[in-house]
Amino acid sequence: MEERGRLSKHFWLTQGMARTIGVNVNGALQAGRLARGEFAGMVATCCHCDRTERCMPWLARQGAGAEAVPDWCPLKSRLEALKPRA
Repeated sequence: MEERGRLSKHFWLTQGMARTIGVNVNGALQAGRLARGEFAGMVATCCHCDRTERCMPWLARQGAGAEAVPDWCPLKSRLEALKPRA
């Protein structure tokens, strides 16, 4: 059960980082811009990151959204590549 809670936490952290920069993960999955396996890999990367204690406070400060994912996030480049083009 502990593993399920850990996966859930990192699933939501990944979703939160995406949403904060305007990325709709479900929309990217449906549009084929993100494969399910790739998203699962992103969540696994988050699970193995040793900086996740920084995520929740950072996300909490981004009420109006953010232009970019923090430099310390290992998902930065992939999430930003999924941002909608203006």
